[in-house]
Amino acid sequence: MVLKNNTCPYCGVELGATDSTREHLVGRRFVPKGKLHQSWNLILRACKRCNNRKSELEDDLSALTMQPDVVGRYAQDDPDLRREAERKGSRSISRRTRKPIGNSAESLTLRGSPMPGLTMEVTLVGPPRAEPERVFELARLQLSGLFYWITFDRALRRGGFWLGGFFPLQFSSRGDWGNKLNRAFMTAAFAWHDRLLVGTTGGFFKAAIKRHPAAVCWSWALEWNRSLRVIGFFGEEGDVRSVAGELPSLEHQVLQGNEGILRLRTETALADTDDVLFSFARDAETTIAQA
Repeated sequence: MVLKNNTCPYCGVELGATDSTREHLVGRRFVPKGKLHQSWNLILRACKRCNNRKSELEDDLSALTMQPDVVGRYAQDDPDLRREAERKGSRSISRRTRKPIGNSAESLTLRGSPMPGLTMEVTLVGPPRAEPERVFELARLQLSGLFYWITFDRALRRGGFWLGGFFPLQFSSRGDWGNKLNRAFMTAAFAWHDRLLVGTTGGFFKAAIKRHPAAVCWSWALEWNRSLRVIGFFGEEGDVRSVAGELPSLEHQVLQGNEGILRLRTETALADTDDVLFSFARDAETTIAQA
């Protein structure tokens, strides 16, 4: 899908002949190499500043979402994913550790004395982690491009922007897609009016936007590389707060380690049969489905 737009879909600035660039909503290197071949993508023009910012975010976040978990399991047994994860893991730099993503596993050592004369030490190791601000900023940019597309006026050659603000809720790895906040969000938004449902690049990129039936509030969800999901709302702050206030919060156990504080929570997986976050509905204004 190609848009001949004359404003930036991310910031709204008027685009001239010399200050715009060709932009792919799903970055060509954001998913494993080859997955975009013959797959749907949104191609448009963007200002150089926004394009550069989005590309910079995509670099490490794509590498992070392709990495295996702590026991070496990939999100999918796919040779393209494995090869791209290894390549990007050695080249892309973690913004948290300043080291290559592949060498950025994080650890925390806990020491304690459960009884007199006995000292225990436990080291917890986790996979490389993303910075929340970067996750939510890339999500905002991708959703801005998608919303711009579904509101695009071909006569004016420009799209629109949502009313109100952008309110991310959380992001979670595959092993925790069944946590109670994700489930409550999925259940609450399931009956809302579908405005956009996308599944492309062999399932390595998914997006959903749904409109509340009465409030000025939209829910949104993204899935990156079959590994990480990001959810949230945009709309009028009062309406969003009212809707979000009905959702449960996640409880954590806080532990103090020699390298800082660790917030622990047992992950909860989501069975495929219970997963309706990206389900298609009859009233969807725009749907893109590809194997």
